[in-house]
Amino acid sequence: MSISAVEVHRPSTIGSALISALFFIAPVFTTAVPRITWLFLPLIALSLILAAVKRGGEWRQLIQPDPALVACLLLTGYILLNASWAADSATAFGKGLLLLAVVIISFAVSRAIPQVDEQQLRKAAVAFTLGTFVAALFLIFELLTHGVFTRLALNSVEFLQRPHFKHVHMSNGEIIDLNVSMLNRNVNILTFNMWPALLGLKTTFSGVRRSVFAGILLAAVTLAVLLSEHQSSQVALLISVAVFCLASYWQKPVIRSLAVAWCLAFVLVLPMVFLAYKADLHMAHWLPSSFRARIIIWEYTAERVFDHPWLGVGADSTRVLKEPNTRLTAEWPEGFIYPRTIGWHAHDLFLQTWFELGVIGAILMALAGAMVALRISLLPLEAQPFAAASFITFMAIASFGWGMWQTWLVCGAALLPIFLLVAANLTVRERRT
Repeated sequence: MSISAVEVHRPSTIGSALISALFFIAPVFTTAVPRITWLFLPLIALSLILAAVKRGGEWRQLIQPDPALVACLLLTGYILLNASWAADSATAFGKGLLLLAVVIISFAVSRAIPQVDEQQLRKAAVAFTLGTFVAALFLIFELLTHGVFTRLALNSVEFLQRPHFKHVHMSNGEIIDLNVSMLNRNVNILTFNMWPALLGLKTTFSGVRRSVFAGILLAAVTLAVLLSEHQSSQVALLISVAVFCLASYWQKPVIRSLAVAWCLAFVLVLPMVFLAYKADLHMAHWLPSSFRARIIIWEYTAERVFDHPWLGVGADSTRVLKEPNTRLTAEWPEGFIYPRTIGWHAHDLFLQTWFELGVIGAILMALAGAMVALRISLLPLEAQPFAAASFITFMAIASFGWGMWQTWLVCGAALLPIFLLVAANLTVRERRT
C-alpha cells in the first residue's frame, strides 16, 4: 500500500492513546531517572513508525539516503573500525553499535512522522508539553529537598547503584542527605526537552493561552536549571535563548552559522585549551572549582592528542586509560585543584573526539554535525528557531559536560529531534489547511 492511501486510514483509539501516554511519561520518567532514556527511544520510535505504516506508509521509505544520513553512517562506520585499536575493544564496539542503532532509528522516525495522523501528533505534542512541565515541577521539588524521592529510592531498593561518596551523606548505612550535583543528569534531560515542549505549545495552542502557558513552562524549567549546580545547562539555557531570538528574525544566517560553529569547535578546541591554561585560568579563584579542574584535564588531554594524532587512542578509551590511583602517581603542582592527568572523560565532546578518534574522526564528526544542523532549514519557518535553540543547547552542554559515549546522553540527544519533529510537522499541516 502506498502513501496515496494515507487519508483513508484512521488511527485506532488504542494506538493513539499509547502514543499520547508515551509522550507524557517519557519526559517525566527520563527526567526523574535519566539512565532509562535508552528504553524510551525505541518505544517512541516503534510507536510512531507503526502508526505511519498502518496509515499506508511503506517501510522502504523510512530509510532513504540523504547527505546527513550518509555523513552519520560514515562516522559510525569509522567508529566501529576505530574500536579495533581501543583500550577496551569490546566496549568500544558496543558503543559504535549503539550509535549506529540511534542513527538508523532517528532517521527512520524522521521519515515516519509526516505520515502519522495529525490528531495523533497533536495529542502527542500536548502530552509531551504537559509531561515536560510535570518533570520540571518534580525536579524543582527534588532540588529544594535535596533529592527526597531519589534518596527514598536509593535507600529502599538494594540493587540500585550507590552514588559516589562525594555526592551523599550517610548515617547507619542510609543516605540522609544528597548533594544536588547528583541531579545534574536530570537537569540535562529537562534542558534538552524545553525547546521541543515550547514548540509543542506553539503548534497546539493559540492566543493568550499559548503565551501564558509558554511563560509558565519557561519559568518552571528556568527555575529548575538555576536551582541546580549543572553549570553546563545554565550556560546552554542562556545561549539558546539568544540563538532563538536571533533565529526568529534571521533563520538562514543563524542556521548556517550553527553549522560553521560546530566545525570551528573542532578546529579551535586545542588552541583555546592551551591558551586558557597558559593564561593560568586553572589558578583563577574567581572561577568555579569544577571549571578550574576541567582546564587542567583539557590541557593534559590536549597534549596527549599529539601522541596518536591521526587515528586517536580508540573510542571510549579515556575512561580505561585513566589511572585508578591518579592522586598518588600523577604530577600535582602546588595550587592545582586537580592533578595533571586525563579524567574519566574529557568533559568536552570536541576534545574527546580528537583524543579518541584522531583527525579522521574529528573531520567525520564535524561533517555529520554540520549536515544535521543544515537540515534545520528544511523545517517550517515557525519551527526553525526552536530547532536552532535545541541544537545550540546540545552543543553547549557537549562542550562542558559529559563523556560522549554515555548511553543516557546519546539516547537523550536522539529523542530531542524526535520530539521537535512531532511539533514541527503540525505547522506544515496547519499551512496546508
